[in-house]
Order: sequence, then C-alpha cells, then structure tokens
Amino acid sequence: MKAITLLGSTGSIGTQTLDILKSHPEDFRLVGIAAGNNVELLAQQVRQFQPEIVAICNESKLAELKAAIADVAPQPQILAGNEGVVEVARYGDAEAVITGIVGCAGLLPTLAAIEAGKDIALANKETLIAGGPVV
Repeated sequence: MKAITLLGSTGSIGTQTLDILKSHPEDFRLVGIAAGNNVELLAQQVRQFQPEIVAICNESKLAELKAAIADVAPQPQILAGNEGVVEVARYGDAEAVITGIVGCAGLLPTLAAIEAGKDIALANKETLIAGGPVV
C-alpha cells in the first residue's frame, strides 16, 4: 500500500486524485491533505479518507474547519496557513506528495516534501517555472 499526501485536494486535480484513491483502497492510503478555502469539501474528504494531518491555507477558515470535523475520530492534526501546508507536505511516512496547488503557492510545500525525501507528483507548471533549478 502506497502512502500518499495530497496538496490542493479541493481543486480539479485533487478531486480526481481522490477518485483514484477511492477506486483503489487496497493500493493507496491518504496520510495528509491540504486545501485552500473550501471547508465544506475538505471536511467531507477528511471524513471519507481519515488522514492523519490536514491543513487549510486560509487561516481565517481554521475555526470553521475544526467545527466541521469535530466529531471525526480519530481526530487528525489540524493546521492552517502556508506553514500548515508546508508541514502537511513534509509529514510522516507518505512516500509521495501530489501537488495540485495553483500557481507559485505550491513551490514551498514542494521543496519541503523534496527535503523530507518524498517523491513528487507535480501537477502544476508554475512550481517548475518559478523554482525549476531548485526543484
């Protein structure tokens, strides 16, 4: 079973990735998940996939996310902001990090995942354009 972290879970890349994970539960385990703003969809994803760690980039939505998943057991570690997304990217025993974050916002989490020894599945060109030689 391959341990996966997903950054940008509520966008089109993220939802398509989760469809694949849902279709192959014997092959993949979702360790961490991060999204930008969509608390409702992120909460549904947390309930369904039960990751160990979750982050929402928009810090003003942290309390809403905590309330939305308060009854989830076991409770994941819940973070917010860019720093939270970076922590999700480097967290735990995930073998691969799928980065579907739009724009240059994916650069720092991608670098953190690389530094943590994770394989990268990059689904945005901006990260390579902005940090190609470093990545």
